[in-house]
Amino acid sequence: MNADAITRPPSTTRAGSALTRTLVRAQAAVRTGFYAAATAATARLAKPLGEVEREYGKFALRDAYELHRRVLERPGMREVMRRAEREDLAMLPFFLASAPFDLVRVVSRTRRGISRGEVRPPDAFPYPDYYLNDFHHQPNGNLSFRAALTYEWQIRFLFMGTNRLMRQALIDEIPLGDHLDVLDVGCGTAAWLTQARLQGRRHRVTGIDLSPHYLDIARIFRGREAVFLQMKAEAMAPEWTGRFDAVTCIWLFHELPPAVIESVTSEIARVLKPGGRLYFMDAAQPEDAPPEGRETVEGISDVFRDYVNEPYFRRYQKIDLNALFARHKLAIEKSERCYASKVVVATRAAGS
Repeated sequence: MNADAITRPPSTTRAGSALTRTLVRAQAAVRTGFYAAATAATARLAKPLGEVEREYGKFALRDAYELHRRVLERPGMREVMRRAEREDLAMLPFFLASAPFDLVRVVSRTRRGISRGEVRPPDAFPYPDYYLNDFHHQPNGNLSFRAALTYEWQIRFLFMGTNRLMRQALIDEIPLGDHLDVLDVGCGTAAWLTQARLQGRRHRVTGIDLSPHYLDIARIFRGREAVFLQMKAEAMAPEWTGRFDAVTCIWLFHELPPAVIESVTSEIARVLKPGGRLYFMDAAQPEDAPPEGRETVEGISDVFRDYVNEPYFRRYQKIDLNALFARHKLAIEKSERCYASKVVVATRAAGS
């Protein structure tokens, strides 16, 4: 409790708290309603919404509102989000300029049933075949500078404004301080890092990704606070064996074929020190949902395939992460759903 709260009369403090809760709930309702309406309108242009899509929409809207409310009611969190989202505002003009063209592309491709377009590597880096896919219907996929500039706004609409709120669930698991050597696997623009820095997590971070353009954005915003390298997650530097105290991996596995997921998990275990922790976040799987929502969550893989061009999503949903991590001597300490994602904390067994 801060000093002002201590010196105010109890009734004033309670009134202030009640007003804050009211404002937060109003903000949560407005944000989720706006993004849900925009996303639904785009989906309807592409193809008629079926029963699965409508049921998922209700399920997702309710949970998105609750996540907004729960996170933003925490002391200091509205200020953290306000400061972190300054970066997103800097990218907003690029998103607004790109949105009409992206909308036409998504609607046209979805109506015609086109799931994959040509992707041309921008350089001589040996990109794996699975990566040469125009994810999210972006021209040239993740190997497009436009995609990197607009990514945060794309997922903000996709997840009803909860993109940073979901990442917060992973950040909450990472210890405070600056004593850890952390590897961020599939870092993309590493947007989570700014949010973590604002909350006292100032560890040494190395980020790796395949996209030179996403890495460029990461360096622009976070180049003074981390090192970013172009590298395959399934073939990390040999000298990194046992180097890192912690590994973060956010929303990567659902964009990988199962065989590559196996290889990436093996590499994560290799580069972790014995006793080091993996902080993992990816899409929620059917078993993570409450019983009444499991069929809806399972069916949403068709929505991701049709509307978002995620060709490996269905196979990811069926992977047994408990068994996967156990095969690579990663013991799960915690696994918890956070809206459309799940957070897993796992430790590399000592002596393995």
